Amino acid sequence: MVFCCCLLSLFLWLRVSPTYANGWNNVVPKSVVGLSGSCVEIPCTFSYPANGKTNTRFTGIWYTDNYESTVFHTDTSKISQAFKGRTSLTGDLHLNTCSLRISSLRNSDTGPFFFRIEIENLDKYTYSANKVSITVKGSPEKPTVSVKDEVTSGDSVTATCTVLHSCPSDLPRVTWSHVGSHSSLSQPQSHDQWKVESYNLTFTPSSKDHDKNLSCSAEFRGKTVTGYKRLKVKYPPYDVKVVTKSSVRENDSAELTCSSDSNPPANNYQWFSLNGTLLGNGTTYKLEKVSRHTESISCTAINPFGKNSSSPRKLNILYPPEIKSESSCQGGILTVCVCIVDSNPPSEVKWFDQDFSKTFPSSNIKQNEYRTIITMQNWQGLPENVSCFANNSLGNSSITLAAPLNGITIYIAVGSTILVVFVGVLVYVVKRHRGNRATQQPVMKNEMKTIPESKEEKGFDEDIYTNCPDGGDYDNCRYVGTLSCNSALEDESIYANA
Repeated sequence: MVFCCCLLSLFLWLRVSPTYANGWNNVVPKSVVGLSGSCVEIPCTFSYPANGKTNTRFTGIWYTDNYESTVFHTDTSKISQAFKGRTSLTGDLHLNTCSLRISSLRNSDTGPFFFRIEIENLDKYTYSANKVSITVKGSPEKPTVSVKDEVTSGDSVTATCTVLHSCPSDLPRVTWSHVGSHSSLSQPQSHDQWKVESYNLTFTPSSKDHDKNLSCSAEFRGKTVTGYKRLKVKYPPYDVKVVTKSSVRENDSAELTCSSDSNPPANNYQWFSLNGTLLGNGTTYKLEKVSRHTESISCTAINPFGKNSSSPRKLNILYPPEIKSESSCQGGILTVCVCIVDSNPPSEVKWFDQDFSKTFPSSNIKQNEYRTIITMQNWQGLPENVSCFANNSLGNSSITLAAPLNGITIYIAVGSTILVVFVGVLVYVVKRHRGNRATQQPVMKNEMKTIPESKEEKGFDEDIYTNCPDGGDYDNCRYVGTLSCNSALEDESIYANA
């Protein structure tokens, strides 16, 4: 137990021993800067003559000038109303630190302030000669952004945002305008302020960052300030393009320019055909007598940091209509004519008769880039020849096509012929059949007798009577004329079927 007490006494003696020979001294800044609404901290250290005594009870007090207000007291009940609940000691009196923090800083909290120490069983002392004033600002200082003067795209870069503040316990919220990884570290700086010099951002710049501001924003209790640094990024060519006129007439010449974005600017350009053949060097390239079949061309831009190529550029060549040899008319169930036109710009295509005096409607029109396909379908028949006429702003062209009869016209003609032949044959057969009926002799079951001449006298020369006894009465004879009536009915039915 005695050993422990000795250790404790030794520890306390060591804690205060640096102050033995210093007398009554106090170190504070003459002024500090605080942000209205935030907090401010006044750094403070003190010393006193211990006179060989060890002391464990201290009372620290802060006053405004002329003791007008008690800013802080170890006994909080003695703090003036204007500062009650807003002040505290951040130092440890046993360690000879007496730093004062004032929160929710007001414009009236300007001071000056001074410190007093009361040491139980020793002495009391007021350091009134060492006064501190507070400058209350309405807005914080702008952050300072530090980064290399020139960076290279694709390389990892670290930027630093330095923020001055007066309250380590209430650090500002710092944000960067660029995406990257963040780190921070605070440390004290001159003029008894706190400088946050390690709000670091590690990022990878690209060509899009060149000549743009890298900004750092610090928010202090709703008040935000921003500092920035303009980035200078070195990068290889990108957005490489072949630039030329929007359109060129066939057989004219065309001048092509290679455009790119790079820093520094490209110092060499190369031109290539579609199959990769090197055509030439230089910013521009000239084509003589271009045609619709001219291949696509690309260019490559080069600078000390790399190179990039454009996509192949196909020239927009203007030419008059050309009607393709595949255009034709075909017969079938109906006549179908197709006219295929190659032109740029696309042509207006119409159907005419051979003399261009009559137009025919189109049934379908298709356009695929520079090719126009127009179709005509006809059920009623067309003249022997039809014309396809194409026209655009550069000229016109036409072609005459043979138009065969469509199948329906042929079928109607053949059908009509067959019907006429069939009816003629049918009539012939019917007439011949009737003629045979008229000349055929009736077959009698019994022996037939000659018709008496008196029949003609009576007007019955077309009737045939059978089974009449010689000199018999006609009323008692069977009339065979009924057979002739039946034959006539059969003929009627044949005509009806026909």
